[in-house]
Amino acid sequence: MRKLILILLALFCFNQLIAQRKCGTSEALQQMIKDNPKLAAVVSSYNNAMLKGQLKPRTEAQPQAVTIPVVVHIVLDNPDIVSDAQVQSQIDVLNKDYTATNSDVMLTPAVWQSLIGNSNINFCLAQRTPDGEPSNGIVRVKTAPGRSFQIYNGAPDVKYSTTGGSDAWDSKRYLNIWVTRLAGNYLGVAAPSTYGYPADQLGVVIMYNAFGTIGQELSGIYNKGRTATHEIGHFFGLKHIWGDDNGDCSDDDGIADTPLQGTNSFGCPTFPKTDLCSPTPPGIMFMNYMDYTDDACMHLFTAGQVVRMRYVLENVVQPLMNSNGCTPPVVFPNDAAIRQLPFPAGKICDKNIMPSVVLRNKGSQPLTSVKINYQVGSGPLVAYQWTGNLASFTETTLTLPSSKVDIGSYNIKAYTQLPNGQPDGDPSNDTARNRFNYDAEASLPFFEGFENDSFPPPGWAIRNPDQSFTWERARDVGSNSKASALMRNLGYNTNYQQDDLLTPVLDPAGSDSVFLFFDVAAAVFTNPNTIGNMWDTLQVLVSTDCMNTSTMLYQKWGPNLITHPTALQTEFVPAANEWRRDSVDLTAAVHKGKFQVIFRNISNSENNIYIDNINIVTKEVNEDLRRQGVLVNPNPSSGLVWVTFYQVPEDLLQVSIYNAAGQFITSLPKSAINNANRMTFNLVNEPNGVYFVKLIYRNRANTIKLMKVR
Repeated sequence: MRKLILILLALFCFNQLIAQRKCGTSEALQQMIKDNPKLAAVVSSYNNAMLKGQLKPRTEAQPQAVTIPVVVHIVLDNPDIVSDAQVQSQIDVLNKDYTATNSDVMLTPAVWQSLIGNSNINFCLAQRTPDGEPSNGIVRVKTAPGRSFQIYNGAPDVKYSTTGGSDAWDSKRYLNIWVTRLAGNYLGVAAPSTYGYPADQLGVVIMYNAFGTIGQELSGIYNKGRTATHEIGHFFGLKHIWGDDNGDCSDDDGIADTPLQGTNSFGCPTFPKTDLCSPTPPGIMFMNYMDYTDDACMHLFTAGQVVRMRYVLENVVQPLMNSNGCTPPVVFPNDAAIRQLPFPAGKICDKNIMPSVVLRNKGSQPLTSVKINYQVGSGPLVAYQWTGNLASFTETTLTLPSSKVDIGSYNIKAYTQLPNGQPDGDPSNDTARNRFNYDAEASLPFFEGFENDSFPPPGWAIRNPDQSFTWERARDVGSNSKASALMRNLGYNTNYQQDDLLTPVLDPAGSDSVFLFFDVAAAVFTNPNTIGNMWDTLQVLVSTDCMNTSTMLYQKWGPNLITHPTALQTEFVPAANEWRRDSVDLTAAVHKGKFQVIFRNISNSENNIYIDNINIVTKEVNEDLRRQGVLVNPNPSSGLVWVTFYQVPEDLLQVSIYNAAGQFITSLPKSAINNANRMTFNLVNEPNGVYFVKLIYRNRANTIKLMKVR
């Protein structure tokens, strides 16, 4: 019986632990700062600005009423388990909690009734998409069975379709809420602008069974929608009421009218509740939305908290106040749009272009015909008549008739006319534009030292997907030169972003071998001996099809890349002795055809990377290798032996070496052949004498005699 009682007691304590509220916002921020220490300065700057903003007197008795459009992304293995009604119940709670019209606000103790704050912030489910189409403000995405998302870095995986989540709507116009299954018993996590998150991650993530006030899987103590109220409080700049100081009263939430509090409160405490930081009644304000009590025991924001939230709304995320997301769009019967003109764009490699457009039917009637025109620069119009059957609010990608361009840079536009033979209801969405350039090809040998002011140099291109930090020209910094190409990773606050610097299209003119040489200088912010750190990475890739595909031939990061041996917390500017000459054999990747070289920076906020003196040259192959197809050299050899192929045979299986007595010495599989079409054997420890190199193919073999001498 005693054992049974102990087991039941243990289960009760375990269930109580599981039932305790757990918010991941502070932990996610602490981990982000640990990964990227420079982020601490960003957060500190925002905190200082908010503290100053709270001191500014407000003239109005009540803040201006605003309504913020909300899009709810339900990302679950069964996204229908969160119904539209459940979503609306959460919006209803937010509207009451943020205007102090919730019925339980009167349960606030009398001593604090005068501190109750009304932010006058209202919420609506979005009535239009970012593209201006009708919406109910709910997006449903199906995940793998049982899939849950980690809060690390604010649960970014749930925020991108590429990682199984749902892409954010424009965070300047919508408050994004993701409803999903969170790992680690967390109920929610917020990603505010004030914490330095990228724009496409801003918003809050809520555990699906702590969202709204109705639902078949709703938790018994988190069933009043207060988890979203709490996390959106973080979104608007509020900290936990105890200041996340681990109970030592050393920090506060920065709000004057919330009592100092040691640590979080769980369950439904009895008023008054005192602690080390507020040892006398009325004690701590455990019923504040920014504590950890059960939903039924959360009742208020204070007037001071409202001042901070309004500061963030009016100064940090101000575009939300002017969004039209709560206004339903006008839909016309006939409305054809060119949503995108994806090609040509940027650098192209062929003078013959066949533009592609994304045609979308924004009308209420099926689209069965439309005229599409495009124009390159001031050239002639090229017309195309499309017919088909495109349902309302669906789209298709079309390839338009071809035309030719000369070397130069161009603007291109495409537009629709006469959908279903009728005037277009909304001409404002008819046209899409882009810009592209067609450059002269370059021949080998090729050299670029970035000495001229233009950057990228003529024929070069930059790919900068996030439109943030990218390759630039560094004046007065070079390897025995006056300039170089630079990536300022020290100031880059976003991890894993790729930025490409592309050479012109190069023609090797049938040369047998092609080699790249370049100078590099790099440093890191973190101690280079740190294990498991996310380092900046420099890659060299080759593309033979205008960047549709590419092959990586070089990749270095951290200790293998840097030329400044120690951690450096200031911007790295290399001294003359802090450059290294690296080389890459491009031969196998270019296949004797036209190609581009790509220098790719993958940033993880370490420090600057420089490249200079790009030199791409050709080498003619050994005539014996060209004639025989395979060469074993040096022969005789003192130890190291190279087996080099002019072209790697498809049916080759392996290469083995035997001594004169027929005894097996060593062997390498075909996969050991490197990018120079070569495999290396080491016979240094073998005795002098005659050896035989045996090339073993699928249905044949070839043997070459080799001499080993000292």
